[in-house]
Amino acid sequence: MKGFLSFMSVMMLSVFSLSAQTDLSYREWNDGALTVEDFAKRRSSGELIGQVYTGIQTYSGEWEKVSWNLRVKRLKSETVFDPIRSWVRSDSLTDQAVRYGQLIFDATELSRRQMMNHLTSGPHKQDYHTVVRRYFDMNEARTSEIERVTEDGKNLAELQLQETIIAEELAKTPEISGEIPEYTLRKFAIGAYIGAASQFHLGDYSSYFTPAYGFLWGVNVGIGRSAIYWDMVLGGGSRLNRDIPGRKIGTWYSGNKLRYGEGSFQYAYDVYDGDIFKISPFAGVGVGFMDYDSPDKDAEIKTDEITGLRLLAGLSFEFKYLRSLYLVGDPVWSSIYGGINEHSLRLKVYVARTSYPNAMSPYSINCSLSFNLLSKYMKP
Repeated sequence: MKGFLSFMSVMMLSVFSLSAQTDLSYREWNDGALTVEDFAKRRSSGELIGQVYTGIQTYSGEWEKVSWNLRVKRLKSETVFDPIRSWVRSDSLTDQAVRYGQLIFDATELSRRQMMNHLTSGPHKQDYHTVVRRYFDMNEARTSEIERVTEDGKNLAELQLQETIIAEELAKTPEISGEIPEYTLRKFAIGAYIGAASQFHLGDYSSYFTPAYGFLWGVNVGIGRSAIYWDMVLGGGSRLNRDIPGRKIGTWYSGNKLRYGEGSFQYAYDVYDGDIFKISPFAGVGVGFMDYDSPDKDAEIKTDEITGLRLLAGLSFEFKYLRSLYLVGDPVWSSIYGGINEHSLRLKVYVARTSYPNAMSPYSINCSLSFNLLSKYMKP
């Protein structure tokens, strides 16, 4: 450019602050109008009356609380001015040069507001990187046009006209804040969970086995309202109240400890999925096992295990205590275009039947309570 130069400081979604030097040198548009003190001063024999460096800094903002269980992280931006590299002539037209620098600064602020309003209103722009670059390009084109028509700030009449135009546009373009734009999520979701589980046998088998308690973990994937869960349970705390005579296994004697576990795949369907609650009936198939331990060194069997096919069906209730909406990309829990993470407590109650090889096929009531994290991604 022949006259004033502009630059775009693109800090795309950085989780780090600007460098210490940048923090000390950059001046924000909201700090007020520029003065001659904001510029370095040079004697120059050329045609330039100075140079100004302005730009739009973009970054991922802090979490904003929207409601008691919803928070949002969105794109933030600032219009900045670099007083270290910006300068004006000290021998002539100094005040006019400062006015021209303010005009470029104001034009950049107008482009920033238009960009943020574009990203905030209407449908969420998933590829917001492209939107940001487009407005950067538009701002560069506009400031170049201002340079051209004002003859790099030397045409005072045109400078005054452009000041009036930009001031009117700024007054008509307040920045929209606080609104959440419309967004669409993909049908696919992925999650993980961890919690506690318990098992209570029914019928005659309730007289054989005391209740057992265990540790639960698993992962799940969802497509639309359907979900597949992979559960793993390991537990203990149960004892035999009566002897179990051996058939394919030796006799298990009363009073000794038992451990239990389960590995199962479950299909669930969300009959209701709201912002706070989710209700899902489910059914599954897997493997159940029971381990026997005897402290008697002379016992016929000191340790033993039986496994069998396990069928189950029940109902899941979820309470969503936190939803984290990313309107910027998150590298860990959401896609590059953003998404929502649902943090919930899930209570599952189900009936299971396990067919063991010693002709036992006990029914049991099973309960689990888990902490869950489910990630849903923005639809492109």
